[in-house]
Amino acid sequence: MSTENKKFQVVVKNLPYHTSWQKLKDLFNQTCPVEHADVVKKGNSTVGILTFSSEDKVNEAVITYDNFSWEGKEIKVYKAGEEEEEEPIQVNSTSLYVGNLPFTYGWQELKDLFRSTKGEVVHADVFKDYQGRSKGYGIVQMKSVEDAVRAIEDLNGFEIEGRKLEVREDRNSSKEGCQLHVGNLLFEERWQSLKEHFSKAGNVVHADIVLDSSGRSKGFGTVLMSTPEEATKAIEMFNNTDFNGRVIQVKLDKFAGDSRNNNYNYRSGRSGYNNRGGYNNNRGKPYRGGRGGYNNSNRSPQRTIDVQVGNIPFSTRWKELKELVEKLGLNPSFTDVAIEGSRAMGYGIVSFKTEEALS
Repeated sequence: MSTENKKFQVVVKNLPYHTSWQKLKDLFNQTCPVEHADVVKKGNSTVGILTFSSEDKVNEAVITYDNFSWEGKEIKVYKAGEEEEEEPIQVNSTSLYVGNLPFTYGWQELKDLFRSTKGEVVHADVFKDYQGRSKGYGIVQMKSVEDAVRAIEDLNGFEIEGRKLEVREDRNSSKEGCQLHVGNLLFEERWQSLKEHFSKAGNVVHADIVLDSSGRSKGFGTVLMSTPEEATKAIEMFNNTDFNGRVIQVKLDKFAGDSRNNNYNYRSGRSGYNNRGGYNNNRGKPYRGGRGGYNNSNRSPQRTIDVQVGNIPFSTRWKELKELVEKLGLNPSFTDVAIEGSRAMGYGIVSFKTEEALS
């Protein structure tokens, strides 16, 4: 490539992954005639290189199309040789957080969207409130880290129904030593005040009040700090201290795992899964009921504390889940693994008769 040609080129980044050179050329030809267009794959991203007839055309292309919204992505246009160095996306998990979803989206739409990146989707879910309405965010489990990186490259910032998606690694998938269980909260407490209080100890990634099936607080919650050191500091600062008139108990959350196969999430509230076909005392599906504990169909339902366990291996059965929980020194009254047809769905339920049994 000659030096002269390079002067009249632009580099286009943040393109939709499957952009072709023809589509890119057609876009720029609308205002700046393109002499040559090419598209190359760099890792999991797509980069365009366009050649123009003069420096004026290059400047016009940069001014016209930099930060231009195209097919759901905000593209970046640089003069050749002046493009910003991009930090490679570092992903250590196959679990992705998807924020700012349209409220019309359910798990099927979310799964179909991520399949469009040509990666394999293992599981997708949209978080819901106790009335079954979408909270506007969800979790997608890809088959490989490479698939997860490609999905971030292709869909982060992608616009759907006027909303720009936020796609990133699920921070809850690597939270060992960072997540705290906060007990003896006021039943009127909200996650906002909990987050504000714990911010005195460091950066709070996420705070939640755990709710029952009717949307009422269970009197405890979780706080996810940025680092284990900040979590330790929060315990030292707040355990057995007064918070809005109650002495709270703060300790590490034993259900915060250190890998994709040990990712525990509270079922209710802002931090946990609220999956399609979730635990239901009346129907018992997709949980088969009566395995590993009581059977609701034969007696009056007991008021229990339910914890949903996400991202468990598909080979896991209720006995293995029960044994895993018991190894943590806990005493579950019921365990089960969600089944759809004959296939495991990758999550389960663990119930405790009292909050003390959970502690």
